[in-house]
Amino acid sequence: MAKQLNVSEEDVKSFVKGMKTPVPKWFYLSFVIIPVLFFILLEACLRLFNYGRDDRVWVDVSSDMQILNPEIASRYFFTIRNLPFSVESFIYKEKKKNSFRIFVLGASSGAGYPYLSSASFSKFIRKKLEILYPEKVIEVCNISMSAINSYTIRDLVQEVLKKNPDLILIYLGHNEYYGALGVGSLESLGSSRFIVNTTLWLNKFKTVELLRNFIKTILGIFSSAKESTSGTMMAQMAKDKLIEYNSDIYWKGIKQFEGNLHDILQICKESNIPVITSTLACNLKDQKPFVSVKDSKYPSADEEFFEAKEKLDLNEIDSARSLFIYAKELDALRFRAPEEINRVIIRLCEKIGYPFIKSDSLLNVASNDGIVGDNLITDHLHPNVRGYQIIGNSFFGAMKKNGFLPSKEIPDIDERTADSLVYAYYNFTKLDSTVANFRIKILKNDWPYIDPAKQIPRNQLIHLNNLIDSISINIIDGRISREQARLQAASNYFSRMDYDEYATEMAALIEEFPFLYKYYDITAKELIKVSNFSRAYYFLKRGYDKNPDAFNSKWMGIINLSQGFVDDAIKFLEASIKFNNKDAQIYFNITGAYAQKKEFNKALDAINRCISLNPDFPRAQIIRQQLLSIVNKKPDE
Repeated sequence: MAKQLNVSEEDVKSFVKGMKTPVPKWFYLSFVIIPVLFFILLEACLRLFNYGRDDRVWVDVSSDMQILNPEIASRYFFTIRNLPFSVESFIYKEKKKNSFRIFVLGASSGAGYPYLSSASFSKFIRKKLEILYPEKVIEVCNISMSAINSYTIRDLVQEVLKKNPDLILIYLGHNEYYGALGVGSLESLGSSRFIVNTTLWLNKFKTVELLRNFIKTILGIFSSAKESTSGTMMAQMAKDKLIEYNSDIYWKGIKQFEGNLHDILQICKESNIPVITSTLACNLKDQKPFVSVKDSKYPSADEEFFEAKEKLDLNEIDSARSLFIYAKELDALRFRAPEEINRVIIRLCEKIGYPFIKSDSLLNVASNDGIVGDNLITDHLHPNVRGYQIIGNSFFGAMKKNGFLPSKEIPDIDERTADSLVYAYYNFTKLDSTVANFRIKILKNDWPYIDPAKQIPRNQLIHLNNLIDSISINIIDGRISREQARLQAASNYFSRMDYDEYATEMAALIEEFPFLYKYYDITAKELIKVSNFSRAYYFLKRGYDKNPDAFNSKWMGIINLSQGFVDDAIKFLEASIKFNNKDAQIYFNITGAYAQKKEFNKALDAINRCISLNPDFPRAQIIRQQLLSIVNKKPDE
């Protein structure tokens, strides 16, 4: 038998104590350092190999212009397939010395839905400033997008400030519940602003994107649910969530907006950037509440709405307006911002020291019976063309009142004349109108306007009576781009010799895509071919201001000369020679300009150059002989 070993407890403790050795501090630090190094290395590798989405905020669209990255919305939407993007965010990569740069921050109303850039309030402001301050480079960069809310704008405002804005305009708040990351949204991350804003900060890292994609893939394997692609984006985002008046989630949405807007305004204030914020307007008179809650401690939204209608019929305007507003407040589907949102806007602007405008009051005043409805609103909250122009003019008035205009000098043109010119050259086309009308028809043929089971078939809802109708529905369905659509419409007008409509459509194209410089000269060439020089001059001038070249400077010189503006003709023709000194026609025309100024030696040099380039140029030899006789004539003869 083996001999038993007797070991006491004291012996064991003594042995263990003797075996202990001091553990270096780096051993403990390694538990922190190694994971950190791992994620740093992983992030570096993911960026090196361009993993995932393009996470730049601004992307180039030409040698000198940028737009807000069309993929930027992927930061804020996790399940929606068709991401929104801004359509009016073009801006020069380097701010020009004589530039006046405005940024517009908002959601779909800020973006000009259903017209988008063709009738947004930012377009009205830009065109008015261009007319009043022609010596300035006016930039109105609109980064508004559908279905976003204050979380997105708070996340992007620092990137906006890096672009050195002279002014920021804000129209924001309708999407606070159902917009991306809102408390009632399909994309919600909860009601904690700290958690949501921290998540947005983390979303800028490729490692987090990798993790998100991994989780999404795993969930996709075990989920049979399909992505919803029908209905509007906001309808998809709402996820049938009802939010009763004065409920906990109702106030969480208010607090969410208040906190984010406070941060936005405070960040701008610390950077000393002027800001004007607008209250929100919506359809009060002609939009019945979407969802009227029954068995509530509050009255029925529908009952309040129909009582308001009765008061309006009795011409009791003030009572009717109050009841319409209350009916909107009681609507449990919060596609229209509560009045408390407007009170927050006013309160924060006054607290931080920024001006504001009251768009809701303005649209009411502009309505015949003092209550805004379908007269200025296309659906439940998006203004029509006239509504957007009223908002734009109100912003402009606040800019003027608060000294936020490009110059303190009084413009050469008065405001009334400028407004007339804006309306005359607004370049809102039949295509724009038709696309918007079709959008609204489709919108109101779906939830929450009607029961989806009662939808009218598309071929009965939309009647395609002409080419513009066909082009419009192709835009909406994504079969052609807006650029292609405008070119098709313009080509049709030109073939019918409707040159005014051709010019208007091409002007709209250029305003929508100002970085596509080729269309300035292309349009001018077509109009010059048919001797429509007055229309051509508009495109020549716009092209020259954006991207001067031999063609636009040459024809601006020729047209000015034909109209008797000799000094301008010489300026542009001399500029054209710098671009191309081998065009005989330029020298021929500048000969006539010099002759009218009695600069006969210059004229003779120019006609000699014309003949050297083209000996057979019509009438050149005759004019040369005339100039020789003048130059060689003795003073006493």
